[in-house]
Amino acid sequence: MIGVYWGAFDPPTVAHIAIINEALKQIPLKKLIVVVNNHQYKKYVYPLQDRIKLVEQMLGLHDRERIEIMWQDETTKLDYDSIKKKVNGPLCAIAGYDAYQAWVAHSTHEERLKYDSIAVVPRGDELPKLFDHNAFLLPIAAEYKYVSSSKKRRFSTASKEKKRS
Repeated sequence: MIGVYWGAFDPPTVAHIAIINEALKQIPLKKLIVVVNNHQYKKYVYPLQDRIKLVEQMLGLHDRERIEIMWQDETTKLDYDSIKKKVNGPLCAIAGYDAYQAWVAHSTHEERLKYDSIAVVPRGDELPKLFDHNAFLLPIAAEYKYVSSSKKRRFSTASKEKKRS
């Protein structure tokens, strides 16, 4: 099975790395594709190349023979159809609960059924509601369930502004 984990990674956090590690441990993956999103409609704090480098640095050498880092934007889309053309084998989408809820809101059940399975990572204390019969929970350690890139960005931005004043 090939796992696909999309995210902005703006910036990557220890929770992102925990999700990658748990996916490699708990799901029988031959390969894990980490897709760094770079959409025009979003304002990223870190440029794409910096986010890719940060993910690579955080992963270090951990299981790198099974991890491939890719990126997508509006012209280079990495959805089910484009990934299926690149790899051979069943696909498992990996999504945090917030991303899974957004996916459910903006896609059809049939689109999500293309994936052989969907691993959903719980956030906080909320027990995720799974909307697809091929979805399952991918638990991570409690200390990572509250880590947020947006909180980290706010803290980083506030620190930079404090240094300037």
